[in-house]
Amino acid sequence: MAVQVTPSDIAVSRGLGHMTSSRALRPVALVLLLILSTWSGLTVPQGDEPAGDDEWTPTFFEVQPDTYRSLAGTYDQRSVLDDRAPFADSRLGRFSDEGLLIDRPLPESLLIPRPDLRLVIVDLEMPLTVAREEFAAVQGMAVREFIAPSGLLLQAPPSAFAALDGMTAVRSMHTVPAAMFLDDALLDVLLLTGGEAALQGTEIRLEGWRDVDGPIAVVHLNHGQHAIQQDLDEVAKVALEGREAVDVGRWRGDLATTDLLTLALQPSVMWLGPEPTFAIANDQARQHMRVSNVANGFTTSLNGSGVIVAVADSGLDADHGDFGARVLSNTDVVGDGSTADRHSGHGTHVACTVLGDGSRGGYAGVAPQAELIFQAMENDNNGQFLSPSLNYILNQAYSQGARIHTNSWGSSQVSDQGKYTSSAEDIDDRTAAYDRTHANQEGLLVLFAAGNDGPGTGTVGAPSTAKNTLTVGNHQNRYSGAPDTMMSGSSRGPTDDGRIKPDVVAPGGYVRSCRAQEAGDTGSASWSNQYYLEYTGTSMATPNAAGAAALVREYLVEIALRPEPQGALVKALLILGAQDMGTRNIPNDDEGWGRVNLRDTLAPTGGRGIWVDDRSLLSSTGQSKTYVFNVSASSSPFKVVLAWSDERGSRVSSTQLVNDLDLEVTSPDGTTYLGNVFSNGRSIQAGSRDTLNNVEVVLIDAAQQGIWEVKVKDSNHAGSRSQPYSIAVSGQGVNDLRPDPLMVPTSFTMDVSIPQVGDPVSITTEVMNMGNVKAEAIDVAFLVDGAELDRTTVDLFPGSIRSLPWTWTPTVAGTSEVIVRVDPDDTVDEVQENNNDLVTQVNVSAPGVKVSAVDPELRLASSTQTTSSWNITLTNTALLGTNASLSAGVPVRTTDGFTPGWYVGLTLANFTLEGRGEDYVTVTVVHQARPEPGTYLIPLTGLDVDNGVSYPYNLSLVVPPLPEARFTLDYSVVPVHPLNTTTFEFTLTNDGNGPIGYDLFLESPTGWSAGFDNLGSEPGASSGSTGLMDQHAARAINVTVVPPSIKTVAGAERTVTLIAISQTDPAVSTSLDIPMQVMSIRDVAITLDSSLPTLRPDATVGLFLSLENRGNMDLDLTPSFQLPSGWSVSNALEPISLGWTDTVDVVYTLVGDGSGQSGTLEVRFSDAQGRFTWTSTLEVKQLPDPTLDFNRLLLEDGSEYTTPFGSGSHPTGETLRFEWLVGNAGDAPWTPSVQLDLDPGLFGSCEAPGDVAKGEFRIVGCDVVLPPSLAANTEPSFSIVLSGEGFERRDEVTMLVAEDPRLDARLDRITEATSSEAGTITWSVTNTGNVAIDERLVFDAVKGWEVDIDGASTLTLEPGATRVLRVSYTSTLGGEAPLTLEVNNVMLEGETTVTLISPRAVTDEGQGAGALTVLVGAAVLLLVIAGVLVLRQVGSKKAEVPVPKMPLPMPAVASAPVAVAPMPAPAVQPSPAPQAVTTAPCWACRGTISGPMLGCPSCGARFHPPGTPGCHLPETCPKCGTPKAQFLNA
Repeated sequence: MAVQVTPSDIAVSRGLGHMTSSRALRPVALVLLLILSTWSGLTVPQGDEPAGDDEWTPTFFEVQPDTYRSLAGTYDQRSVLDDRAPFADSRLGRFSDEGLLIDRPLPESLLIPRPDLRLVIVDLEMPLTVAREEFAAVQGMAVREFIAPSGLLLQAPPSAFAALDGMTAVRSMHTVPAAMFLDDALLDVLLLTGGEAALQGTEIRLEGWRDVDGPIAVVHLNHGQHAIQQDLDEVAKVALEGREAVDVGRWRGDLATTDLLTLALQPSVMWLGPEPTFAIANDQARQHMRVSNVANGFTTSLNGSGVIVAVADSGLDADHGDFGARVLSNTDVVGDGSTADRHSGHGTHVACTVLGDGSRGGYAGVAPQAELIFQAMENDNNGQFLSPSLNYILNQAYSQGARIHTNSWGSSQVSDQGKYTSSAEDIDDRTAAYDRTHANQEGLLVLFAAGNDGPGTGTVGAPSTAKNTLTVGNHQNRYSGAPDTMMSGSSRGPTDDGRIKPDVVAPGGYVRSCRAQEAGDTGSASWSNQYYLEYTGTSMATPNAAGAAALVREYLVEIALRPEPQGALVKALLILGAQDMGTRNIPNDDEGWGRVNLRDTLAPTGGRGIWVDDRSLLSSTGQSKTYVFNVSASSSPFKVVLAWSDERGSRVSSTQLVNDLDLEVTSPDGTTYLGNVFSNGRSIQAGSRDTLNNVEVVLIDAAQQGIWEVKVKDSNHAGSRSQPYSIAVSGQGVNDLRPDPLMVPTSFTMDVSIPQVGDPVSITTEVMNMGNVKAEAIDVAFLVDGAELDRTTVDLFPGSIRSLPWTWTPTVAGTSEVIVRVDPDDTVDEVQENNNDLVTQVNVSAPGVKVSAVDPELRLASSTQTTSSWNITLTNTALLGTNASLSAGVPVRTTDGFTPGWYVGLTLANFTLEGRGEDYVTVTVVHQARPEPGTYLIPLTGLDVDNGVSYPYNLSLVVPPLPEARFTLDYSVVPVHPLNTTTFEFTLTNDGNGPIGYDLFLESPTGWSAGFDNLGSEPGASSGSTGLMDQHAARAINVTVVPPSIKTVAGAERTVTLIAISQTDPAVSTSLDIPMQVMSIRDVAITLDSSLPTLRPDATVGLFLSLENRGNMDLDLTPSFQLPSGWSVSNALEPISLGWTDTVDVVYTLVGDGSGQSGTLEVRFSDAQGRFTWTSTLEVKQLPDPTLDFNRLLLEDGSEYTTPFGSGSHPTGETLRFEWLVGNAGDAPWTPSVQLDLDPGLFGSCEAPGDVAKGEFRIVGCDVVLPPSLAANTEPSFSIVLSGEGFERRDEVTMLVAEDPRLDARLDRITEATSSEAGTITWSVTNTGNVAIDERLVFDAVKGWEVDIDGASTLTLEPGATRVLRVSYTSTLGGEAPLTLEVNNVMLEGETTVTLISPRAVTDEGQGAGALTVLVGAAVLLLVIAGVLVLRQVGSKKAEVPVPKMPLPMPAVASAPVAVAPMPAPAVQPSPAPQAVTTAPCWACRGTISGPMLGCPSCGARFHPPGTPGCHLPETCPKCGTPKAQFLNA
């Protein structure tokens, strides 16, 4: 059953972050998301002159109805099998019936398949279009991607795939590894150890699937009770940090999970890759593209009018001037809130190249009347191009009316070169949708710069790798080599799948176009002036091509009368006229199909015509449409271009063509040429059909005369919809080139209303050419009543009109038929032959008097004029004299019969006229100033009094709206602020003769900007309209003047010109110069350039001040200070000269005398007119004044010393307590921390004294232990450091390690003696002291027991060494007896006493013998002891080991005589042992001190006493500098 994931579900999984880090839980959340959002039972895996040009010769061709309205061609609706192989080439390798053969290294973990996807190889007997329909009919199944040539990628709940079993459309079915949906850049990193972790924090683009309408975010597919349903937005919450929605179903953010496998398995995920990074990749250009050859060659000029072009680029200086009012929209599409062009000015340069009008200096764009929609993509904060969704920006531009979209930017990643990316998919998807003109779309051409990474092949960058885009390279535009030299940096093709790119090249080297005034980084320009600069690159070539495309679209719509042409048709026409550069070798990787040449696109030379069709479509494999052309002359080029906006490809496929159309051209002799099979720049007969490109071309240099057949064939239809296409053909006789001269029906005029018999009549008629080719030497005849009276010959360009004057003198009264006939002899083959006559019936009167005026209609030209006069001629038309009169009627307005009551006066009213005689009279009308508008008739009647024949005649006085704008301003001179805006008011009064509107304009002085506040579309506009104002109405208008960003000096005079142009015909301009004078402003900004911290009372601090003159007057300032107590300024206070444009940095040093107080710091800069003050608070902190003095040394035995030297040396193995007194003579408490720095091997710790208040003393003590292992007489040291609140107090103590002879005995084994064997004892004796031992071993045993040692009886041990003693014993007495192990002069610790055990004797003889033995033994023992003592004395003289402090006691000697024993030697009493002498090294002479010595109380260094030979006591301690007067006896 389906499980729908909601935000709360995700919150549950993310909420586990309370127990562990959120980043660590993201893989868990992704797994949970996968489980919740898919299906039950899913197992989660583990020179500088312009180049010359041809002289302009206009060439014309017409648009035939059959060509552009009733398209020719014959459909063949037969379907055949697809022409394809049974495999699918994906980005990972080839899927065939045997499975997937991977052709790139992949992490093993990412080979796990996606459960929701299968790739089906469609059976070769089944058309792909039919297979699509059958798969889509399976419940819950969607066809997601086409992988050429035979693969379809399907998505569904896993249970749905069982429905494919047995379907005839399925040749084989395969699982799809998760790696398919990770970008190559990510896959390469994941091959490395630790790759997942290395990707953490990388900016990532996460994308979902698409349907026919574009990207989607939600996948919801149901198959029975099984479903997959997931919103990509929820995945983004878990997988990305700092996520940002780019479009529907598209997110970017920093990767926040290491579990990329689980992320790639999410059903809503189609792609995961690095965030795309983009970079920005003409008078001469117009010449090189032959714009001037076609701009004025048709019935209407080609200038881009009526065409809307969208430009997506960095930003736009919309106020440059070359855009006029043609910027329809200027939108930020990356979210930085700005559309300005503040960095290189790239966007302004590009937009002006398309459609700038050159009004700022002559460098006009290609389509100077086109309108602009601009989409700003640059982040103003760093100048980087951001990556919006192309799907979004193309939809936005199209919805606003753009039908051409140009882009001079592309991917900055080398890895994207040649690659078909998501952005390329966007272009193909949108252009394919908008080129479906049969479905009420209006066509869209998208252009992209190829890039500037040449000249290597395969360097064309994404997304210019899209199929349907017009990809533009660049050739040289200016200087030597233009235009037939490719620029080296222009990126080259082909694409990764072998398609031809670029499509065309256009002028891109050294192109001059608009310079954005706010751009601050234009150093790469090769030329510049104030309003223009010169850049090079495909960025410049692409807008040139876009301008050419605009002219082609304008031609198709306005001249060819083809509404909504496909973008593919515009592309085809540009390629149709493209000119091969240099060596004949098109198509090639450098220039594609050649450089743009509009003349050959729209008006080819040599009599060739153009024919197009973009209203045909093919819907299945095998269908075709055939066109037949009768080439009327031989040896002339015949060229056919087929282009179609193909359905989008897939980045998971290795090739991108979906619907494969083919072009076949058959000559009159039966030779067939296939599209894109070229050699040396022309089509050849060999080769096979193109299966990669969606543009195919056939070019025959010298076509045979006769019937040529052109076929467009659907060879492999893999898409889901029918495929429209565009075809353009040029050749001899391809179209019908005929003029169409005709008489303009309403053009017949006469200089009199009723001609008189015998009076010459001036007649004017007009003839025009409605065709699209020139009509040369066309006769026009003048006929009256069937008789030809006159004839003239004219040349007529297409659309041109000629005025033809005729003179006719009527001979009879009555009605005459006047005919003006063009081509009276029918010698010209015209488009229409029934529009050649202009027939007019004219009434002719009999003789009488005639009234005439040189100009019967006068126009009141001045609002102050009060009279209008005509000079009238009264003529006797008869041969006999007569009396005549002239009278005037009442003036009347023609529109409503209004009679204004004007006076009409005649200088003469009665006349006597001779035959054919004439007289003159002046008629004057007196009227008020500025009468009401209208045309007033003043009727006159001439009367032949004698014959009673009257002659009516009308005079006309045209009174137009007569504007009279009157300005009222309350200022004689307007004072304006140099830095801030200034607003003033004026009044405009309409003193005209009726309701009149006025357009107002402000002309600002250089650098200043004046705008209307309450006039125009927005405040600040420099122009606006009052709307219609009643007569005498007044309107108050506010003007705000904005000063330049650079200050203006006080008193400067400027002028704003106010212009009012009446909304009348003709317009009347009234202007008023408004003088302005810049006010004097005194303003100094004082800023602190460095921070001012809380200071010590004795601190010295630099005060770095910056003085900026923000006024417009020069200032001479004198500094002074107001300081708190205890502070002063140490440096001199020099006067400061601060010019009105200056910024001056000054430094003053503040010095505290130790008693400095907090307070207000005030720095004043004064002159005679005032002062400028900077104020701050000076914070001074109260400080402690700590002291540290040694107090005492305490030993464990209670000994106490007032110096750290103690008795002169320091015992090891016990705690030495050192204490100091911490005092505070300052004003603030001191809370120090304590740090004890010990030499290696020492142990110790200290306790902190806590808060030490003012005047208080506290004890700080440190316990230090000298390990027994330290060598005697060494001088380890330690330091105590107390620190806090910026103060530190320390004391260093050097100690002298005392000698400590020690031994430790451990009893290892003892055995009892027997009657036959001696007992044994084993000891381990270790030197646990810090001096070497060399002493005699002593065994203290009772009488009757003998002890023998195995080995030397002298114990020699270095500190830490151990000796094993093996001892045997016997006894003559038997029983038990104690034995003690001793060492002379050394304390022996441990197991030193043992009990000896031996069997007792049992016979009397034995007892007697035993007694004797005891006596003998005692005597021997005395001798031995005496000898030992003597030897020891001798040995003590040789040895340098200190003797023990106390002599060992002699054992008692038996006084009884010993039988049999020899006379014993006299006992020798040992001499007293000397006391141990302390030694230390002298810090003065470096010798050894034995005996009395001096010590430094600060660091513990030792010295010989004064007077010691060879040693001089220094004045100070060389170790720490303490004076010798402070040395102590140590």
